[in-house]
Amino acid sequence: MPGRNKYDGPPRPTNRERVNSLSATGFASAFRVRSSWGSTGKASGTRSYYINKALALLIVALPTMDAFQEVALASEPAASAEQSALAIDSASGLLAARQPHNFLGARSCAASACHGGIDPDPRFPLSRRNEYVTWLDKDPHSRSYQTLNNELSNAILDRLSRPTDDDATRANRLANCFGCHNPQPEPSRRGETYFTRDSVSCEICHGPAEQWIGPHVTASWSQLKGSGEAVRLGFVKTLEIATRAETCAACHVGSPGREVNHDLIAAGHPALKFELTAYYAMLPKHWRDEDERKANPQLELALWQAGQLACGEAAVELLKWRADRAAGENVDAIWPEFAEYDCYACHHDLVHPSWRQASATSSAPLGMPAWGSWYFSRLSESSSESLHSLADAMQRSFRPDPKLVLDAAKSVRLTAPSINGAIGDPTSWDDATQQYLALVATEQSLTDAGIAGPTEVKSTITRLREQLAFPAGHDSPKRLFESGNANVTRAQVHQSLLELMQQLQQRRGN
Repeated sequence: MPGRNKYDGPPRPTNRERVNSLSATGFASAFRVRSSWGSTGKASGTRSYYINKALALLIVALPTMDAFQEVALASEPAASAEQSALAIDSASGLLAARQPHNFLGARSCAASACHGGIDPDPRFPLSRRNEYVTWLDKDPHSRSYQTLNNELSNAILDRLSRPTDDDATRANRLANCFGCHNPQPEPSRRGETYFTRDSVSCEICHGPAEQWIGPHVTASWSQLKGSGEAVRLGFVKTLEIATRAETCAACHVGSPGREVNHDLIAAGHPALKFELTAYYAMLPKHWRDEDERKANPQLELALWQAGQLACGEAAVELLKWRADRAAGENVDAIWPEFAEYDCYACHHDLVHPSWRQASATSSAPLGMPAWGSWYFSRLSESSSESLHSLADAMQRSFRPDPKLVLDAAKSVRLTAPSINGAIGDPTSWDDATQQYLALVATEQSLTDAGIAGPTEVKSTITRLREQLAFPAGHDSPKRLFESGNANVTRAQVHQSLLELMQQLQQRRGN
């Protein structure tokens, strides 16, 4: 593109210079999930699982990556040890050094005798032996760097660019965008085989490999992992479900130094409405997912719980970072950050009468958008007191006191929610969709456990999905829940949620 460095990322407008950018109507439609799904499902072996999860992902949010290619309850996830996702230095945009180990790059895993085989090798119980090829050919994470230079990203840059941009501004853009699209260790920690444009590659999730790449092929590796020595060597224990969830949330929810704020969303970047089980189902598996589900039929519930907790914790940490910068009067701080609030509390048709005019439907005062409607919808039951205090601080006025918010956020203590949480009258599209996804996770766990149920379950899931899906040509639930000429009323969605819950209870009792 003439006059633009093609590696520039979007800027972060300041309090003094907020951009008034229009959202592109067709941006999200280009990311619509394709309908050409494979004919086999997960452990259940059904095609409907992928279809339901694909459409669930569409309902939740549009992925920030390129379009994807082709019975007891789980216990509360334990807090993960040492480190999960690699932190980002918010000033430089480089991976912060939690462990003094070097990164070797994805090519250090690519030998055909290691993880670079074309097809999975069933002779090896712990490795498929084709993990690198699966990542390279099928996983959108391998192309996250390239998306920064595609047509859609350039359109975002055009909407956000300003004539006063200088080198420092471009550096801030790179720090924010590269933090997730192409996270990099500092130059002194890059080995000879490291390639700087590998996008989100092996070591971003599994940890810098310099010290553990040798031991991890030895007979003592299991003992090293069990004793914690592997972690000391820089390894990230992704077998722990809580660690998986935290690793994903660092980018897909955001973290200090890498965020998708309202200005980016207004310019066309999808909002980060992440839910672990929906995204997890979409990923091409480079691990033995079928074996894990056979060994633990409650895996889906464990993933759901871990995802809810990790996303909530990541959202609180991001809010603390934003509030701290605003309280310190950082010139780059945006406060309040509108991405913290319910999008559709503002972006909706103005009709009368409207259910939004009844203050009882939300914890927020009438006329004030609800805070945390996506990530804290299900957590509010298990962590009510501290979350309510934080919500009150964020909803006190249209410009909440960042110091009060920071103090309230520091006091938040989250606990994993129950999958059997009550189905309530939806307070928003966010709340309804999170309730739907919890029920879908329950249905999948019953399928993994081989528990048959009424045939009506699938049709109820399909009806709910259609009720929550965005109308054609829209990136929001146009007129959803409105009483005037509504496509779907809130009462109808609530009734469908109750029906699905009752059907699943019947299935569990059989």
